[in-house]
Amino acid sequence: MYTDNKNIIKQFPYLQSVKNKDIVYFDNAATTHKPNKVVDAICEFYKSNNTNIHRSTHVQGAAITQDYEDSRKCIAKFIGAKNNNEIIFTSGATESINLLANSYGRKNIQKGDVILISEIEHHSNMLPWTTLAKETGAEIQIIPLNEELMVDLSELKLILNNKVKIIAIHHISNVTGIMQNIKSIISIAHKFNIPVFVDGAQAPSHIKIDVNLLNCDFYCFSGHKLFGPTGVGVLFIKHKYFKQLTPYKTGGQMVVTASIKKPKWAEMPLQLEAGTPNIAGVLGLRAAIEFIKEYGINEIIKKEEELNSYMEMQLKNIPKLIQYGKYNKTAPIFAFNIKNIHHYDISTLLAQNNILVRSGHLCNQGLMNHLKIDGCVRASLAFYNNSNEIDKFISVLKKIISFLK
Repeated sequence: MYTDNKNIIKQFPYLQSVKNKDIVYFDNAATTHKPNKVVDAICEFYKSNNTNIHRSTHVQGAAITQDYEDSRKCIAKFIGAKNNNEIIFTSGATESINLLANSYGRKNIQKGDVILISEIEHHSNMLPWTTLAKETGAEIQIIPLNEELMVDLSELKLILNNKVKIIAIHHISNVTGIMQNIKSIISIAHKFNIPVFVDGAQAPSHIKIDVNLLNCDFYCFSGHKLFGPTGVGVLFIKHKYFKQLTPYKTGGQMVVTASIKKPKWAEMPLQLEAGTPNIAGVLGLRAAIEFIKEYGINEIIKKEEELNSYMEMQLKNIPKLIQYGKYNKTAPIFAFNIKNIHHYDISTLLAQNNILVRSGHLCNQGLMNHLKIDGCVRASLAFYNNSNEIDKFISVLKKIISFLK
């Protein structure tokens, strides 16, 4: 049975707050809590180091610019990128995908071309591509899935051809916690010279990411799902694609010569980072990654495997529970319904008992349609959760079912 480490709990002010002492937080797929190291990094910037970057020649400006670029280096190493300039800072995974769809897609995807996405993508990895297709005349085709909600690799091979210009697929599902076989998908796609974009929003807090080993062309994630702050994210772009990109937005920092007739853009990554960035957010994200490295990603994986097993075992004791995506689960994310009880009623009554989950379509209406449901309950855990919290969740859930049946 999983036993939590009290020293880890002490690192998270939310979990230590008297206000939250009775709360069971099982909504980590929506956003994770922030350790003191992250909060301190953000506060220290605003209290003692507040200045802009890549502009001023004064000592403090130079120092913060160095810290900012060191953060880029830290993040590149964290995900296995070969070059620091392959890391583009954004406001989150959503902006990363929109940036890619606009900066790469508008230059390389034309009428008659094909964009491949699965029907079980988060809205953020569906809408930018469908919008691009509508505006360019390209066609959206659906990546085939098997009964276990995994990409059917054999069927995928059959629909690849020179008309397919990009494949967009999630790494780990925000609904089920299932991890796709990304390396195999990329290997198949590259035989047809098709680039692959991976939405990794749910991945880095649960598994080790190595974009070089995956050999993906593009990868993104958000800071706030990685124990970091909101409003900051990362887009990895393989160096070979730099010349195939145009600026997503224009303004300060991203230009060398600001000419009305013939402006000259800055080199990557600044070319795609117009305006004053979320400096504090980037420093906070670096602090989150340093926290993970200090704790150890292997320790996180080990604890979450124990959480996964224990939760699965306890859910089996719930009558009339229908769980979605039980196989190939990597992250401790559990989606379910109780027969003849609405998911909203369950989440509302759980909240009244200080157990925070989420219900509804979970920004993934495609998966709901695929499952032929209008929504579900999602309980998503992180490594700072524990078996006692699971026990409380299960006990209250049983009482709710008894009350509503």
